[in-house]
Amino acid sequence: MEQLHKTEEEIKHKKIKIARSRSGVPCLWESLTVFDDLVRSTIIYNSKKEPKSAFYINEGRDKQALVPITVGDYISKAFEDKYGIAISVFKITDISSMDNTATIIPIFRKSSQLQSWYNPDDLNGMIETTMKKLKSKTVIAVKQEKPSGK
Repeated sequence: MEQLHKTEEEIKHKKIKIARSRSGVPCLWESLTVFDDLVRSTIIYNSKKEPKSAFYINEGRDKQALVPITVGDYISKAFEDKYGIAISVFKITDISSMDNTATIIPIFRKSSQLQSWYNPDDLNGMIETTMKKLKSKTVIAVKQEKPSGK
C-alpha cells in the first residue's frame, strides 16, 4: 500500500540529482536561471560557509560553474518573483556512490512573501553572497588551480 503522507524524516531529508565530473567526482552546478516570472540563483559553499572553487566555468549560461561537492557542504538558493525574494539554505548530509543523488536537509528558509525577516548570523555571509549573485548575475565560484607538476 502506498504511503500518502510523508514522515517527518522524509520531509527533513530530500534527495536531489547531482552531476559528476568526467572522472566521477560528485558535483553541483552554480547557476542562475531566468524564467518568465522567476529568477533563481544557486551557490555551493564548503563546510566553512565559503564559496567553493569550480572544475569548470561556463559564464553566460544557466549552469555557470561545475562545483565538486562533499558531505558537509552547503547549497544556498535565492528566488526572486513578483512577491519579493525567497532564500533557502541546505546542508549536504549524504552523497550516493551508487547513483547521481545527494541527500540534503533544510537549514534556513525565508518566504518571498515575508517583507521583514531575521538573517541568522552564521549564515549571513552565504545569504548576502547568494543575493548578490541574484542581482549581478555573475559567477561566484572561481576556477580551481591545477596542481603544479613539480
